[in-house]
Amino acid sequence: MKRIFSHIINLTGMTDTHFDPQYRIGMRVVKTVAAVMVCLLISLLTHFGISMLISSITALVTLRGTQGETLSSGVFRLIGTIVGGFFGMLVVIIGLYLPYYSDGLFVLVIPLMLLIDLYVCNLLKLQDSCQISCVVILIVTANVNLGAGSIIIQDPSIGSAFVFTLSRLRDTLIGVVVATIMNIAPYKISEMLKKQ
Repeated sequence: MKRIFSHIINLTGMTDTHFDPQYRIGMRVVKTVAAVMVCLLISLLTHFGISMLISSITALVTLRGTQGETLSSGVFRLIGTIVGGFFGMLVVIIGLYLPYYSDGLFVLVIPLMLLIDLYVCNLLKLQDSCQISCVVILIVTANVNLGAGSIIIQDPSIGSAFVFTLSRLRDTLIGVVVATIMNIAPYKISEMLKKQ
């Protein structure tokens, strides 16, 4: 067993398997956890439902080491959400009119739309938006095809898909704004305290 564990360690590139007793929780960790807590609180107060998950994940992956990196990450997430929402809507529209779509043809249509989405993102030099754009397509289409209990499955129409897509954009925006504020706030508070 020890030999297998050693082999796994070597494959992962880790050279030291011991814990670092000197490690202390840093400010970035505190800010990330605080950002998720604020997103959870917003979803609790607004009763947005799935917003809790989307905004919290957005805050978690958006918050970076510096203010500029966080802002840049947030902008790319928003752009990716918009682009993915657009292509997700196209899949919904195609699904409404394409025979046999719900019977399994979506297995071909969704990957084809992901391919188009990735091509467009790369064409527009939005490489940092590619992943989230594809994730949004999958979220929108999964709620139509797999019936994840969303408003779309109750009313598989373009209008309800549009509302669902706008809701995901709202949730992403909440996460980006919270992460950005949580990254900037400690520095601003520190500067204000130093001036007093």
